Amino acid sequence: MSKRCIFIALSNQKGGVGKSTMTVLLASYFHYVRGKNVAVMDCDYPQFSIQTLRDRDVSNVEKSEQLQRMLCEQYERVGKKAYPVVATGADKVLEAAGRLSDTCDLIFFDLPGTVNSPGVLEAIMNMDYVFTPVIQDRMVMQSSLSFVSTIQDFIRRHPEAPLKEIRLFWNRIDGRVSRDVYKLYNEIFGKIGLAALGTLMPDMERYNKEATSGSRQLFRSTFFPPSETLLKGSNLDALVTEIESIIHL
Repeated sequence: MSKRCIFIALSNQKGGVGKSTMTVLLASYFHYVRGKNVAVMDCDYPQFSIQTLRDRDVSNVEKSEQLQRMLCEQYERVGKKAYPVVATGADKVLEAAGRLSDTCDLIFFDLPGTVNSPGVLEAIMNMDYVFTPVIQDRMVMQSSLSFVSTIQDFIRRHPEAPLKEIRLFWNRIDGRVSRDVYKLYNEIFGKIGLAALGTLMPDMERYNKEATSGSRQLFRSTFFPPSETLLKGSNLDALVTEIESIIHL
């Protein structure tokens, strides 16, 4: 039996929860560290944040011999070229992803927050898994829970749909707040029929550290995975491991 590409969306109808950044981090880790063949569909019109990041990455590499050496060293070590980033409207994203699915293990989708935008709801329902980042803000949580509950209801009413599961996960958590608070929230989510990941993603400045000519240390890039030094304490490796256990990759 031929393998099937898995579609994963990081989606939330509220902005500012870090879905574009987390899409890049997961895609780069799965591709360059886990050795999977990955593609990213950037549907977040009009900013197209991930495509814009790829353009910055290209520009920085062109201007930096150090980054060029790092790319060559990485290719010699893992044999992986950069994964494709495709900017497209949500109404055309499934067609565009279909053209890549034969050569990919995973395709990540950065979808617009407005489910009423053309094609967004259809795209969500055709994912295999949806992961919804949420932060500890009352308005964000209320909106996120409403969004996830709506998708959960759809899954229950349409078991034939490709979408298997949607899960919340805590992002940008405040280090001053006890982890027990988030565990309690997760227990409450479970009581109302919503599932959440156990991995908590801390709020760290390093998440915004991009590839520049002045440093070999980076975290957010479409060309490289996070530097090992900065990876420590970020929980990104733990998040990837937990997602792997869910999607049965």
